[in-house]
Amino acid sequence: MRPPDRAKNSVMRIGLCKSSVFGPISGADEIMLNYAVHLHQAQQDVVVVLLYPPTADDPYLRRLKVQGVRVVTLMPRSYLLIALHGLRQLSFSILSFLYLVRPTPKRVRKIWKIVFRMIVNLHYRRFRKSLQREKLDILHVFTPDSGAAMLIRGGHELGIPVLYHEMGTPHHMPMLAEHYVNLEKVLPLCTEMAALSPRLAAEWSLRFSFLDSVSVLPLIVEASNHRAAGVASVNGDRVVFGFAARLEPGKGPLVLMDAMDRLQRAGVPVVARVAGKGPQSLEVKARARALKLGEMCEFVNSYAGPRERAAFMNSVDVMVLPSLAEGTPNTIIEAMAHGIPVIASWVGGIPDIVSADCGILVPPGDAEALAHAMELLATDPQRRQAMGAASRQRSEKLFSPRTVVPLMLQTYARVTRNGHEFAPFLAENRAAHPWMEPEVSA
Repeated sequence: MRPPDRAKNSVMRIGLCKSSVFGPISGADEIMLNYAVHLHQAQQDVVVVLLYPPTADDPYLRRLKVQGVRVVTLMPRSYLLIALHGLRQLSFSILSFLYLVRPTPKRVRKIWKIVFRMIVNLHYRRFRKSLQREKLDILHVFTPDSGAAMLIRGGHELGIPVLYHEMGTPHHMPMLAEHYVNLEKVLPLCTEMAALSPRLAAEWSLRFSFLDSVSVLPLIVEASNHRAAGVASVNGDRVVFGFAARLEPGKGPLVLMDAMDRLQRAGVPVVARVAGKGPQSLEVKARARALKLGEMCEFVNSYAGPRERAAFMNSVDVMVLPSLAEGTPNTIIEAMAHGIPVIASWVGGIPDIVSADCGILVPPGDAEALAHAMELLATDPQRRQAMGAASRQRSEKLFSPRTVVPLMLQTYARVTRNGHEFAPFLAENRAAHPWMEPEVSA
């Protein structure tokens, strides 16, 4: 949908869409922010489209404004939604503190989703009018959060081509099942679906067999200037293993604690530096105390931006992510961009990212295998250095703006059937991505 006064060969107006942003740290929001910034730097007409406005001090909102990316919200601030969100957070905090039965948080999540959908539906007409005013040529919708179905449906009704971009894996944790049930109902309204890696694209093609194909659109991470590839952090005689993710079952923090216990009993001088918080925070800290890990386990605050992330990355020697389910986690790719080797679970799109020369993959949930991999790297500094250098190089090949942005524009051109729109940019930016062929057929 192009405004009448726009020249035929002008760049398209690209809307990157989510329900909201969820600072201080969110993988999907980080991906969207990096896309927006680099599309803007490539002289594209890009706008971040949110259903509801974030808080005024949200770190993602601040970063988008600093980079000159316009942010619009389609619906008014809902004070009822804010109150319910605060009540939800309080409920989860109380339940975590009291260690109540596990089904209760699931019921709270279900009630929250129902209430959210009711509130959103009340504002649907206003939402649609606001979306129409933006005169977008393409909607790029991220992740199956509570408002994704509404964004997809609204774009389809207004005749705007919709690209749905899945951030996760079809082998997701059970608490996400309802999101994907709702997503399956609206996916046929999308022009195209994309995943973050070839393996994930193939798996989603099997999950949603009614789709003609699933494209591959990797995330963008710039190589860090804060740390030379393969250079270890300064931690004395101790090798520091970093963990940076939400403390929740799917990320495997308890598996890490059990692996640290094995390393402690083996006398391996290591430290686990844990950055993150979440519904399992108290349980993870209790496990560390029960295993008497003491100084072997350090809990630090979640980082909220590039400077804090760089400081954390520069304080670790190896990144560990023993997830039970994943897409292509930002944590791993950011570590690789800093020249840090990786130990991660063999799940989701991780095998597409972590090759044998830059890290070690272990079975999910296997604390013994994790401990063995950690001991291998803790006792071999030369191997860590070589893997760190390889990690940096692989990150640049797969996730640098110079290879991903042209691929994004090729995808947009295909989705909108207007390939001429990006011809000048693509003529100057022909770097081939190692994962292309761009489509993985069902």
